[in-house]
Amino acid sequence: MIKTAGMLLAVLVVAGCASTSKPFWAKPNVSADDTYTELSECRFKVGVSKIDEDEQELLVAHCMRGKGFRLLANQS
Repeated sequence: MIKTAGMLLAVLVVAGCASTSKPFWAKPNVSADDTYTELSECRFKVGVSKIDEDEQELLVAHCMRGKGFRLLANQS
């Protein structure tokens, strides 16, 4: 009985973690399409500059913040 309850708890925890959404970039009065365009531009600039892969996302984040965007988590 305890073993079954433990397994059920583990399944519920994993299911809860799987349903969490990825963070997203946002800026007031900017559409999702325009946000995607700005993010693509930042990724392109970082990719062209031949930066190590482990530093690329950090530089993309700096680029987006420099444009006034904030990284937000989905509210469920």
